Amino acid sequence: MATVSLITGGAGGMGLATAKIVGQDHAVVLCDVRKDRLEAAEAALTDLGVVVTAVHCDVTDRRAVVELFETASGLGTLASVIHTAGVSP
Repeated sequence: MATVSLITGGAGGMGLATAKIVGQDHAVVLCDVRKDRLEAAEAALTDLGVVVTAVHCDVTDRRAVVELFETASGLGTLASVIHTAGVSP
């Protein structure tokens, strides 16, 4: 079973940079509210060989967050949750 890291705000600068590092050892669930940036981040990570699952999610929506965690835990053992949503460098 895979080891999974979930990154909120994953399509932003800090989230994407974190995913590039964490993705060397873990499968990554990347979530972001901006679908266009999320798709671009997913493609960039895939090109780097990162196993990534992109989830369009607004972390202020409780129901969406429950679904996000269900997706992540369905992929393997959830090792970490890294919150970068709303954080800028």
